[in-house]
Amino acid sequence: MSIQTEDELKALRAIGRIVARTLREMVRQVRPGISTAELDAVGAKLLEEQGARSAPPIVYGFPGAVCISVNDEIVHGIPGARGVAAGDLVKLDLTAA
Repeated sequence: MSIQTEDELKALRAIGRIVARTLREMVRQVRPGISTAELDAVGAKLLEEQGARSAPPIVYGFPGAVCISVNDEIVHGIPGARGVAAGDLVKLDLTAA
């Protein structure tokens, strides 16, 4: 992505702050027993409350708001019924517009 104007830079900074706030809250919500679908709903709701939308569903038709990968899943995990267990490594990948 090439930033051409000061307004584009301001917009990028603004969405970056929204993504950072959303990720911080999502991290606080990670606990044993929560499903990746529930985490995804948290992310989608937080984005909406801040006037933003998840980019992957818009751009790629991704079936969730947040790519959530657990343990040995590398990237782009699709949120679903899978529950988080104690000791799981949970990776949250969020981009927004």
